[in-house]
Amino acid sequence: MTVFHLPGFWLPACLASGSAFMLQKTLADTTSTPTEAASDQTGQHVADMELGKRIKKRRQQLRLSQTALGAAVGVSFQQIQKYERGANRVSSSTLYEIAHVLETPITYFFEGLGQRSTLANCELNRKAAIREEFVATDEGQRLVDAFLAIPKKMRPKFISLLATFSREL
Repeated sequence: MTVFHLPGFWLPACLASGSAFMLQKTLADTTSTPTEAASDQTGQHVADMELGKRIKKRRQQLRLSQTALGAAVGVSFQQIQKYERGANRVSSSTLYEIAHVLETPITYFFEGLGQRSTLANCELNRKAAIREEFVATDEGQRLVDAFLAIPKKMRPKFISLLATFSREL
């Protein structure tokens, strides 16, 4: 198993091609050193990018606009955009305020960043990340709300119906 070691992180090669940490490295990339914490040519740190993704996901779950979040923490919506893209680093005091507004503990933004992933759970982590990102969207929220409104006895039938649609595509 090829592992990229970033200070404080252990990333198997399957994560390096674009799942939870959105790195732009490939297995064939041997020119850069494995201890580089920046993503390819962007210069962005993987922790900053992951932190930004989690801010965005939680903000969308609460259906808050970037403008509203920015106003609540005392920064512009453009600054929130930069945080969410990982282009700018979030100071500890600003992160404290963001966590308060987003009604989440600060640890939420860092959970799993230092954990070692294996090839066995890489695919599962990738699928979980895709699902989390979808559920954080407005469309995902509407789908979950509609599904939860269906009586529990009817849910397996609804899932079968959706599976039928996907097979016919």
